[in-house]
Amino acid sequence: MIRMKIFADILDFLESLSFIDYIFFFAVVILMVLIVTLFYFVKINGDVLETKKPNLEETSEMKIAKEITKSLTNPDVATSRIDFTDYEKDQEEKAIISYDELLSKEGNYKINYENEEYLDDLSVKKFDLDNLVTEEDKGVKPEFKGHVISYAKEEEFLKALKQLQLNLK
Repeated sequence: MIRMKIFADILDFLESLSFIDYIFFFAVVILMVLIVTLFYFVKINGDVLETKKPNLEETSEMKIAKEITKSLTNPDVATSRIDFTDYEKDQEEKAIISYDELLSKEGNYKINYENEEYLDDLSVKKFDLDNLVTEEDKGVKPEFKGHVISYAKEEEFLKALKQLQLNLK
């Protein structure tokens, strides 16, 4: 009998609510579920972060960086001279740093520039490749000889390639 009274009271209460009251009630219930879920995820992630121990082993890159900073701060090491082997000295002397240096070492060519701009500390040059001249013969363009095969040889080569393609299939 008491149970029936409780169900009847709950039913009377629900009938007295309007549509807006239902929306508000379900919004509050959903908000409470979301808050409980949020606390659950924070607790799980907190446990995961606490159980993970960071890997504090020093890698080879970290050792190198530490040695470099140590050598830069130590004035005795920073000013010490590096002894090169004969091979390293030879390589250092033959090293080509820029395109102009390459041209000066390889031949007597000089590059003509159409224009040159300075952007901050950077020099930007536009090459004039049509007028590449030598130091010795000013105004004479260097001759570039190309190897040209005859049309008949080219046709034979094309046929051989087609035959090879058929054989590979």
